[in-house]
Amino acid sequence: MFSHFSYLLEFYALGFFNLKNDCLLMVSLTFYGGAGEIGGNKILLQDKTAKIYLDFGQEFNFGEDYFYEYLQPRQANGLEVYFEFGLLPEVPKLYSKKMLERTKLKYQKPDIDAVILTHVHSDHIGHLPFLDEGIPLYMGHGTHKLTEIYHKLYPSFSNIGTHEKINHFSSGEKFKIKHLEVEPIHVEHSAPGAYGFIIKTSKGNIVYTGDFRIHGPRADMTEEFIKKAKEAKPYALICEGTRMESEGEHNFTEKEVEERVSGIVSESRGLVFGYFSMSNIDRFMSFYNAALENKRKLVIDTRLAYVIQQMREKIPVLPDPIKDRNIRVYYRLAKSCTFAEKDYSVWERDFMGNMVTFEEIKKNPEEYLMHLNFNRLIELVYLQPKDADFIYSSSEHFLEGEGNEEEKKRWVAWMKHFGIKFHKAHCSGHASKQDLEYVIKEINPEVLIPVHTNVPEEFKKFHSNVLIPKKGERLEL
Repeated sequence: MFSHFSYLLEFYALGFFNLKNDCLLMVSLTFYGGAGEIGGNKILLQDKTAKIYLDFGQEFNFGEDYFYEYLQPRQANGLEVYFEFGLLPEVPKLYSKKMLERTKLKYQKPDIDAVILTHVHSDHIGHLPFLDEGIPLYMGHGTHKLTEIYHKLYPSFSNIGTHEKINHFSSGEKFKIKHLEVEPIHVEHSAPGAYGFIIKTSKGNIVYTGDFRIHGPRADMTEEFIKKAKEAKPYALICEGTRMESEGEHNFTEKEVEERVSGIVSESRGLVFGYFSMSNIDRFMSFYNAALENKRKLVIDTRLAYVIQQMREKIPVLPDPIKDRNIRVYYRLAKSCTFAEKDYSVWERDFMGNMVTFEEIKKNPEEYLMHLNFNRLIELVYLQPKDADFIYSSSEHFLEGEGNEEEKKRWVAWMKHFGIKFHKAHCSGHASKQDLEYVIKEINPEVLIPVHTNVPEEFKKFHSNVLIPKKGERLEL
């Protein structure tokens, strides 16, 4: 009669297990970010000898217990400070030699086969600069284009690091990483070029939604993703749940935002300002259309003009800020205070044929709808607006969440000082709770794994088999 140990040896001999790599034969997920929190997705998928990361982002509240404003860890100095405060996991065979120089973690050649990225937002790509240069990246064409645009505009703040190989994909273009087959499918989000994935593993198909919504002008892309994910009959669905805790609120659509912006503009007697994220192309078009409807010109600064111009290659519907006379490009006072060409960067000069200055806007303020972000509030001193309106059209977290008090206080002070009437017109880049329920029930996985949410337990209302991941822990499938 065999002992338990000899019984196991018999199985090893027959090839059921591998003494050296038995742990790798299991399909597993390790969540180094995005578990029980919104943002910071870093999901390690292991299957046999294949190891890939799904996103590699930075949390929204990253380091807030230790750092504030100018007290920040210096990325260029490597990972020493990050490891000291547990801001990044001390995982071997992952980070670059340079980033590990002043740490106790010894550099080893990476064993990660790829990092696959869903979209451009920093909570999904923000920690890429720490990775070993030899680890291949996979990202959509549009995502890579946006990273290049933002690095040119903000080289100190927008950086994905150095990588020897960056592979591009488009929707439906399957690719293989060892035995894993990955199919990227476009989804609608508040940034262009967003994707979800269907990954064929030895356990069955695993679907990863990334960030998505179904209430914008390209809801058809998300519907296509849902259809293909359902057809894949997935074993596991890794689903974002940013808005899972929002119950009973109206799920505003992008069309409703455009209509509200247009209504505010039509009733305004003076200059109208609006703020939205530069990466939110749908929101740009909503403001552009609202300006057209009210026979106003949309005023954008040189940075936003550069983003729009560069993205026209990928999104042809975008207007040309160089030629379109429904758009005017705002030039701030600089150096000589004469708006001379020499005062501006080479890339800014391309738009000078469509230039508008504070002096022109002051003469006929009712003719303009102007994009204005926090760092450009100083322009109000030159514009001296009367009977003006301001439309806040970005993340609801800014106005309603905690941790933004200092910036909010300044917004309010500037609006009050100039007597500007405040409005809000926004819809989320994430699916509503009702839409999340629809997606989960439609795809109908065997196992549901919630990420990118503060309330993972809520997912149990919509599925009978929910595995709730914990940060840093390995989840075996």
